[in-house]
Amino acid sequence: MTSSNIEPLAREMTERICRRSAMPEADIPRWVDLHWPCAAAMLEAGVMDETGEWVEDKDVRLGLEAYRERLLRSK
Repeated sequence: MTSSNIEPLAREMTERICRRSAMPEADIPRWVDLHWPCAAAMLEAGVMDETGEWVEDKDVRLGLEAYRERLLRSK
């Protein structure tokens, strides 16, 4: 997957989600590497905020569609 200007923010957001979920510190870097594109798509679609919280009254399906499109563009 290619890097983008949203990558640092999405990585930070993903890291916050991991810590909030009490994930062991040793597992966080790998999880962030795997899941930051999903966080980026959710952020771009406006269904999550920069802290990794779901935005009220937003359709999560919009985020899933954005993630699918992001994956297709990366191929």
